[in-house]
Amino acid sequence: MDTSTSKSEKELIDLKKELEELEKSQNGVKEKGLKFKEQIAVGFKSLDEICNTLDKQEKESSKLLQRITLLQSGGGDKSNDAVVEMKQKIQSIKTSIKQSKKTFTPETGGVFVRLFLGQVNVKHYREGERFRLKTEYEKFKFKTNPQFILFVALLFMFPSNSFITTSWQIWLLYYYVTLALRENILLVNGSSIRPWWIMHHYLSIAGALTNLLWPLSTSFTDLLPMMTMFSGAQGIVQILTNRYQQGQLYRMVAIGKANIMDVTSENMISDPGWTPSALFLLPFLLFVHCFQMYNGFVFLTYSYFKYHTYYIEWQVIACGLILVSLGIGNLVTTSNIYLNKWKSYSSSDNNNNNNNNITNNNNNNRVSSSSVAKKEQ
Repeated sequence: MDTSTSKSEKELIDLKKELEELEKSQNGVKEKGLKFKEQIAVGFKSLDEICNTLDKQEKESSKLLQRITLLQSGGGDKSNDAVVEMKQKIQSIKTSIKQSKKTFTPETGGVFVRLFLGQVNVKHYREGERFRLKTEYEKFKFKTNPQFILFVALLFMFPSNSFITTSWQIWLLYYYVTLALRENILLVNGSSIRPWWIMHHYLSIAGALTNLLWPLSTSFTDLLPMMTMFSGAQGIVQILTNRYQQGQLYRMVAIGKANIMDVTSENMISDPGWTPSALFLLPFLLFVHCFQMYNGFVFLTYSYFKYHTYYIEWQVIACGLILVSLGIGNLVTTSNIYLNKWKSYSSSDNNNNNNNNITNNNNNNRVSSSSVAKKEQ
């Protein structure tokens, strides 16, 4: 009994000590949290001051530039070194101000983001948070691309099931809205995304919404197989393209030719290399873009020839125009990408040949000079 009592008392003393230590630790965390809040308040106050100062500097530099321009146009010597130097300095300052505003000024991410989130700041100032935004965007694309194939399989197996058809339409709308929203936020946080890809997703949102509003009519039943086949082809090509782009992006970041905030949709453009993988993807990309345009023309032709037979919904014409626009835009963009890659590859190949020729000439000169020296001896 005495032994068990002493053990319980010792356990009680240990528990009290651990509880006291936990309480002290919690109080310390509270104090650090309060200090952290104060530091954040001070930091954002400094950020507001920086933004206000940048606005003033931007106005002042514009006024100075106008004064110098008036001075030159009013009969001053345009070749005056002092005037030219001042103008160059002002241009350099304006560039620096623009870059600083891009880094520090809070941004709402454009009209599309404001429609969903309102007038809120979507810029992240921590490097880790910005990189997480980009990583989550890549994860979303990687996880959702196979769902194109899944829905295509379900639509082929159950073509008359309205629940599956509606679920597919809702999923397409969710997919493109999410991509456009994330890309707009990534643009604010330093990612490089070409305007066409943003416009592509806006048009896709319009197409998905039109598709969702399309009633289960005769025209929808007739054209559903075309949409299903295109969705399957698009899913397969997106999976192949995404795998290639991820590999290229990791390589370019490793060698310092890409920013860590660059996304997979851009590195295929910024990467000047001509690889077998890029050549392998080309026929698949051309096929899906041409198939998209073909679907659009089929929709428009269908609406023209069936107009006098029975009522044609406006969704047929709208989807046709959207598909044609997307197909043309994608085809032009892809052609420009591969043309630039080929030009870059050709120029680098020519440079390598020139360097090799110079090296060979130098070696030949060394050999000839050494042979001449031997003859003289």
